[in-house]
Amino acid sequence: MKNFGIIIALLLCSLQFKAQRYLTNQFTQVDSIVNIVYGNANNYLGVPEQLKLDFFQPNGDALTKRPLIIYVHGGGFTSGTRKYLHIKNILSRLVLKGYVAASIDYRLDPNFNLYNSNSDRRAMTDAMHDTKAAIRFFKANATTYGIDTNQIVIGGESAGAITSMMAAYIDKQSEMAIYPMANPNNPIGNSGNPGYSNTTKATLCLCGLILDTTAIENNDKPVLVVHGTSDTFIPLVFAQNIVDRAQHTATNYTKYFFNGATHCPWITTLPNYTMYEDSTVTLITDFLYPKISTGLNQELNLKQVVNVFPNPSYGTFTVENTSLINDIKLKMLDVLGNTVYTARLSVQEAKQFNFQHLAKGIYFINLKTNNYSDTQKIIIN
Repeated sequence: MKNFGIIIALLLCSLQFKAQRYLTNQFTQVDSIVNIVYGNANNYLGVPEQLKLDFFQPNGDALTKRPLIIYVHGGGFTSGTRKYLHIKNILSRLVLKGYVAASIDYRLDPNFNLYNSNSDRRAMTDAMHDTKAAIRFFKANATTYGIDTNQIVIGGESAGAITSMMAAYIDKQSEMAIYPMANPNNPIGNSGNPGYSNTTKATLCLCGLILDTTAIENNDKPVLVVHGTSDTFIPLVFAQNIVDRAQHTATNYTKYFFNGATHCPWITTLPNYTMYEDSTVTLITDFLYPKISTGLNQELNLKQVVNVFPNPSYGTFTVENTSLINDIKLKMLDVLGNTVYTARLSVQEAKQFNFQHLAKGIYFINLKTNNYSDTQKIIIN
C-alpha cells in the first residue's frame, strides 16, 4: 500500500513564496468591469448625477469572497477621475496579489477651494456621502462581485484620502458640525443603496488629512498614513496630526513619510513615479496583510482552496492550502473507513508525504475546519 503527500519538493522551492496570497502575486491577468453605476445624487448645480465606478478582479480566481479596496481619486474636490492611469496601475498590482478593487468617481464642485471653505464644505460631504454609497453598493451586491463584506478597505489620494478619512471615521451627527452646508446634513447621505452598513475594515490615507481628528476615536479602524515631506498642497503637519491622534486613541496605524517627496509622487507625470508607485504598493500590501489574514470569512468549498496533486500518483502527493484558513484538519482513510494518516494545514501551507508503503487503490482525504468539511478521492497506482 502506498501513501499520499503534501507539497512536491516545493515546485523548485518557489511555491513557498507563491502561496502568500495578498503578499505576492498569485495571478497574471486582471479583469475589469467599467462604468458601473453605484448611485445617484444631485450635484452642486442641483442636477441629478449618476455615480460610476470601475471594478477590477483577478482573472481565474476561485474564491467567492475576496477583500475589496475602494480607491477614491484626488483633484481638490474640483476635478479628477477614476480613470487616472496611476490609479489603475496601483490597483492592478494589488489585484494580482488576490484583492479585488474599485476606483470610484464622486460629485465635484469646480468652484470649491479647500483652504477657503470655512462655511461651505459641501463638496467634501458630497464626496463622503458618495463614497459611503459605494461601500453600501458592494455590501448590497457582495455575491455578484465576490466580496467579503467584513473586509472592505477604503482609501485614496489627496482629496480622495480626505474623503476616505471622512467616510471611515465620521459616523456621528456631532462630527458634522464643521460641515454646516452638508446636504443632507448627516454622516450617511442619500446617494444610494440605503439599508446597508457603511463600516469598513481599514483606511488608506495617501497624502491626505481630516479636518477634525477627534472623529478618530479609541481603538478605531487602522489607518495607513503616507505623505511626502515636501508636500506643499497638503503640508506634512496634517499627516502628523493624524498620527498624533492615532497614538492618543490607541488606534492601530502605520506611517511612512517619503523624504523630499512632493504631493502624491506616484502620479505618472512626476519624476521617479515608478519608484514611489513600487513603494506605495509595498506599503499598502504590508499594512493590509495582517489585518486581512486574521479576519477573512472564507465561506467556500474546501476543495476550491486545498489542492491535492498529482492525482493519481505512485504514493507521493502534495497537499497545498492556498487560502487564509488556519488549521485545516486532514485525515486520510482507506476504502474501509480506516484512518491511515492525519495531519494539519496552517495558513497557505503546503506539505509533502510519501506513503509508498501503502497498498495500491482508492483512498479518501477528509478536510475539516470548525465550520466546513469536504472529502476528496485520491488514487495510488
